[in-house]
Amino acid sequence: MNILIVNDDGIGKEGLNTLVKAASYFGQVYVAAPKYQQSAMSASITIKGPIEIEEITPIYGSRRTVVVTGTPADALRAGLKVFDQEFDLVLSGINHGPNLATDVHYSGTVAAAYEAAINQIPAIAFSAHDINLEYVYDETVKILDEIIESQVYKKAFVLNINYPHKSFKKVQGVKITKLGMRIQHIEYVKSDKPNIYNFSYSMINYKEDDDSDIEAFNQGYVSITPLKFDRTDFDAIKRMYQE
Repeated sequence: MNILIVNDDGIGKEGLNTLVKAASYFGQVYVAAPKYQQSAMSASITIKGPIEIEEITPIYGSRRTVVVTGTPADALRAGLKVFDQEFDLVLSGINHGPNLATDVHYSGTVAAAYEAAINQIPAIAFSAHDINLEYVYDETVKILDEIIESQVYKKAFVLNINYPHKSFKKVQGVKITKLGMRIQHIEYVKSDKPNIYNFSYSMINYKEDDDSDIEAFNQGYVSITPLKFDRTDFDAIKRMYQE
């Protein structure tokens, strides 16, 4: 297999290194990563001005590595262009921090996987509450082995994989899940300086269904959530025709 790996935390981060090492068991690995931290950039792309794409010494088991002065989606596009390969699979991550529920709308990690899928390449996004947990590498190899062997990655637009809450030192199992309802809430707090506001973060939690990614996360399970691109509200279309 030819595997392209991207992320949003940037080059040199532990999650990226872990994913490259794990993926190297399954094929030829190429890396295209942002030069700087790009978390929460979602699917933004650079549309004005030049973009810098620098080839560097390949990291770990990769054949080639480039760094990109752009967003995760830019990095994905740059990798497709510069490497000029037919890729069988794109992996994004491993993000330091979970991408659960509504997080997926803001996540650069998930957005890079979406960009791959838009380009007709199967994609998987990986995120961990704490990238430094000892089991992350072994579990990544195990999950990739199962997903690639079964070719289940070909049956979804994007697979969004999250490791459990960091309080669990061992994975309890794997669950196929749906997105939860948890929302990240931000308060703007005015500072003493004119026109300057500080951020105050909090989480709005709901009673989640048993099959949600939030429940899996809280119970020590790896969650695998298939995501799709089409946001059309088909139920609303039916209601509009009925009116």
